[in-house]
Amino acid sequence: MPNSARQQKTKFRVELENWMVNEGPKHIFVTLWIIAQVTYFVISYIQLRTASNLSDVRAILHEGLPTARGAANVINLNCAVLLFTVCRNILSSLRTTFLNRFIPFDKNITFHIVIAWCIVFWTYVHVVAHYFNYLNVQHALSPVLTAQQLSWLNGPGLTGQVITVAFFLMVTSALEGVRRKYFEIFWFTHHLFIIFFGGLLMHGAFCFIKANPGQGVDICRGGPTFWKWWVLSAACYLIERVLREVRGRSKTFISKVVQHPSKVVEVQIKKPSCKTKPGQYIFLCCPEIATYEWHPFTLTSSPHEDFVSVHIRVAGDWTTAFAKRLGCKFGKEDSDQPPITSLPFVMVDGPYGSASEDVFDYEAAVLVGAGIGVTPFASILKTIWYRMTSPGGLQKLKKVYFIWICRDKDVCFVISFEIVVNLNLQAFEWFQDLLMTLEEEDIDFLEIHTYLTSRLKDDEIKNIIINDDEGNADAITGLRSPTYFGRPNFDQIFQRLKRLHAGIDIGVFFCGPKVLSGSIHKACNKWTDATENGTRFFYGKENF
Repeated sequence: MPNSARQQKTKFRVELENWMVNEGPKHIFVTLWIIAQVTYFVISYIQLRTASNLSDVRAILHEGLPTARGAANVINLNCAVLLFTVCRNILSSLRTTFLNRFIPFDKNITFHIVIAWCIVFWTYVHVVAHYFNYLNVQHALSPVLTAQQLSWLNGPGLTGQVITVAFFLMVTSALEGVRRKYFEIFWFTHHLFIIFFGGLLMHGAFCFIKANPGQGVDICRGGPTFWKWWVLSAACYLIERVLREVRGRSKTFISKVVQHPSKVVEVQIKKPSCKTKPGQYIFLCCPEIATYEWHPFTLTSSPHEDFVSVHIRVAGDWTTAFAKRLGCKFGKEDSDQPPITSLPFVMVDGPYGSASEDVFDYEAAVLVGAGIGVTPFASILKTIWYRMTSPGGLQKLKKVYFIWICRDKDVCFVISFEIVVNLNLQAFEWFQDLLMTLEEEDIDFLEIHTYLTSRLKDDEIKNIIINDDEGNADAITGLRSPTYFGRPNFDQIFQRLKRLHAGIDIGVFFCGPKVLSGSIHKACNKWTDATENGTRFFYGKENF
């Protein structure tokens, strides 16, 4: 977060603080989490390896006992935190506290994935160790018990198989390629978490590992322990799900639907109980389309407006069905459809905080949007306009740079000095109107820069030259701000910003493709300077 007072520092301290701006918190947090897991495994292994009341079972299972049980303990630890990473109400509250300086709450989904892969690793260790344990039991008790019987016909073996299969399906369907292309498969398969956690609750209840008899201790060593780790996060998650249903069913109705060109639909919703902040997002459910599907959309309305709005690009099965239910028609195939007589009931969950919510905490901000990723900044820019025209005005934020990068001329219109976008211009006429309104204020507060990255044809170049109204309006966007041709050079952009805003912190906010995000992220790290008169670039990316 911004910090105005800086003292003269050593080179090492400068490099350390540079690293801490965008990289340090997340890497330190994940590293500490991995160290905690390894430490807990080692402690569990040593305790089980030396426990005097387990000498009998250890004589049969050998090293498989402490290995399997140590891995199980670490799985319990990971599962204790897993559900907290998707408790969005809790996270949205925590990100507004001082803890957000040390814990990257905006990376909750990334940490959710990290924990899942940790569970994959420790599950592998646990399963392999137990298969060796089953073989050792078979060698000691054959033909009374066989490894196959222990794997499939007893309580721990059967529940373990069910847990593993459920978790395998959850992980594979959540891979990015599957999730983006087949969202419904990911959505429904991920609800196997009910079977996964239910199996874990039963898995340790069969007293497979018994203490030595006759030593005055519970032979089952206290029984199952997973529930003790899981109960708090489960309760919080259950409350979140109940709250979503209750909040979603509060008074809500669609007040206006606008079909924009190029399959973009604007939906304005009246929900008096929904109090928003610029840069936030909501989850939307239309029971007529899919009862249990909730889809995230960035708010394009300002808190100063008496409605919440989202702009939806019609691209998938759910968005297509929803748009048609709203009365939108696309192409000749929909021309014969009768007009709708009523709008559907929708449920709204949220709003929830995101990185863009912090834009007003900086003296200068850079907004970079690509594709439909420009939508998060509509809410922010509207709020800027409302605050500029109100008595209180803008308190801390003094300068905004908006960069929009477009792939072709039909897709282009941008706002501010640093935003990159790839989309269709007609699809964003609603946004162009907002930019023109802001330009009409004729203030130095906002710089708008458009980048056109595709190659123009000769006749297009001639048309631009003929229609260019130099000094008044750009021939492509209609804005007073000029259009730049080619990809933006972020090194030059940040070098210029570093010169113009020496000694202050700048928030850089992006929504768009991963490749572009990586380039901007690297530029932020490269040009961050934590010296007494240096400029630090804090990077934030929209992440649902």
